[in-house]
Amino acid sequence: MNSIGTPILTHITSTYLECTLHVAKYHCLLRLRSVVVNDDDTNNQSNREAKYVASPDISTLSAIPIQSKQTNTRIQNENDNIIRLLPKLFDIIHTKGRNINNTNNKKQHPSHELIRIAQSLEVQLKERLKDASDGAIANNNSMNMNDLSAANIQEEFLVRSEAVMCELLSAVQQQLQKEKSQSSISGGTDRNNSRKRKASSSSGQPSSTLSPPPLKYYSSLARQLSVLQSMTTVTAVSLHKQSSANSSSSGDENNTPADLTSLSVTCLDDQKRSHTWHAELYPSIVLTMDMPSEFVLEDKNIRLEKWWEDGTNTASNNTETLPRIQHHFEQALVKYQPLFNELDDLDAHLWILEPSLPARRCSVERRIALWEGGASMVIVLDPENARGVPVMTRFLGVTKATMLAAANASGDNNRDFVDWRTSFAEFVAEDNEQEDSKKKSQGKSEDKPANTKRWSEERSIRENLELWFGSPLPSPLAPSTDKSDFLVECGICYTHRLPTEEGSAEDGPLPEAKCSNPSCNRHYHESCLFEWLHSLPTAKISFDRLYGSCPYCTETLSVLLNNKR
Repeated sequence: MNSIGTPILTHITSTYLECTLHVAKYHCLLRLRSVVVNDDDTNNQSNREAKYVASPDISTLSAIPIQSKQTNTRIQNENDNIIRLLPKLFDIIHTKGRNINNTNNKKQHPSHELIRIAQSLEVQLKERLKDASDGAIANNNSMNMNDLSAANIQEEFLVRSEAVMCELLSAVQQQLQKEKSQSSISGGTDRNNSRKRKASSSSGQPSSTLSPPPLKYYSSLARQLSVLQSMTTVTAVSLHKQSSANSSSSGDENNTPADLTSLSVTCLDDQKRSHTWHAELYPSIVLTMDMPSEFVLEDKNIRLEKWWEDGTNTASNNTETLPRIQHHFEQALVKYQPLFNELDDLDAHLWILEPSLPARRCSVERRIALWEGGASMVIVLDPENARGVPVMTRFLGVTKATMLAAANASGDNNRDFVDWRTSFAEFVAEDNEQEDSKKKSQGKSEDKPANTKRWSEERSIRENLELWFGSPLPSPLAPSTDKSDFLVECGICYTHRLPTEEGSAEDGPLPEAKCSNPSCNRHYHESCLFEWLHSLPTAKISFDRLYGSCPYCTETLSVLLNNKR
């Protein structure tokens, strides 16, 4: 059964069939029985044939943990070790079912994870497993439904059972991945809260008993705000309530610090671009900078804890903490001016599909439209070398049909074309740069013209991309183009980005799967395509991929089984 084994008939009676599957991953046996036929009806052959359809009884699904050889426990009766996977659906008259929650094992058995998830998804599994069973028999064209011989009944039961057990393990794996994803998100939130709690307790007092700022705090704050407002580059200074959650974890409003504990400063760089940094001021300074890389205060003499105790009564940029932070922020902005220039040039002259503009300054990634119908490329710039070769390049929605259409539009009617991925790799190859620099150092640069068909830091990022592409890229400055021409929707859910579990669509997956039929050319989210193919009775599984037909044509599509997200 797709690398996990095949169920085998382990028990045959006049009233039911029973099959068992060994699941090595969870170190247990899965057991499933057919629909039970009443003994009174078995005497009447016609009734028996009418009722005995070899359908698996989903409620009889059970797991039998395999005991380790190292354990001293011996099973006197195998039935005592059976754990029902769907206890609410199981008729207690049949046998004694046990719930995993009632077990008191000190060391959890590997099968308990499977049992726990199956029992938590019991309601969803009921219809899902039934559909898998019906879909499996509908997909088996070789089976004669009119033949009620014993061999045919047993074969039908095994086919259905295999589909049920496959679907069960698939649902368990999906849930495990979902729990892992939620755990990582929760872990990240906990770490952020931990940092804030640590900062709030840096004064030596617990956050739940945080005292209001001293009077010296307010006098120093007023003095330093006056210095900030007098700086020529600063355009706005605002104070507001502290946004961090270090005020009152117990819900006591009296523990909330006073106002004027959070600061935002907006300033302009050399190109009159606006930048803002934020700081939580009490009990210590916690900075938030919208920068391409982590902002680090190189001046170790700047005091972040009890900062209001530094300085003198005379306002000075050299002694006050907040103006000194502003000075370091402006120095960092000067460092990233070349990067901001390149990003602004891309945003103004090309169709940027991701991220939404105006983008944050920390975002050095741009998804650039290449051709209508969703063909685009993602580049990530190097903050330390703005005009250098992008540190990452990725092509999305680029197919042979797209590249042929682009070649024909440029007047190249030859079907022999260079793949965009290959040509871009050659365009930015390092050996070209090394060869040119070597010739230049040897004084041979005048003997042969330099290779201009390669990436050069003397050109802007946009100029390099257009040189590689061979023509101007789609631009918002062209009157006949619109951004919607380059954004594609999923042919199943009709959205561009699939919302995440938190409800945000900004970081959701793109419709990267594409039908290879030129007359169809539909795009799909991989998770949407998986759900569609999974619902087809004619779907096939080969190795780690699920195969089926396109929702709009008969073209075969496939998706990885581990892309169920």
